[in-house]
Amino acid sequence: MKLLKYILFVIILITCVFFIIQLDKLNTLDSGPIMIKFPYLSSMENYADGIQVWEAIILTLSIGVFIGFIIALFQIISQKTEIISQKSKIRQLSNELSTLRNQSIDDDIDLEDSTEDPDQI
Repeated sequence: MKLLKYILFVIILITCVFFIIQLDKLNTLDSGPIMIKFPYLSSMENYADGIQVWEAIILTLSIGVFIGFIIALFQIISQKTEIISQKSKIRQLSNELSTLRNQSIDDDIDLEDSTEDPDQI
């Protein structure tokens, strides 16, 4: 099932890239592709004119996926530490319960028969 899901995702990704490239070919201005300039990227020599639209879309999607993976990684790590601490607490309580279960009941209880005077109450 996982393999089928991965194959489906790859097919969707390939079709998206195909449609993005076709969109870029349709959107031309003065017989040249439309270029997008990023503020800090346009100061580099190779990107002085900007980057093409399809490259910008793929770049922003890739950055978004990367940031999503980092956020998910931090959440997974925090959940793992919480699970480890909960397992430790369960183990501690289990040991405490087993020691209480193995204790003799008569050890701690002292029964005394005493009659109380009504005057002392």
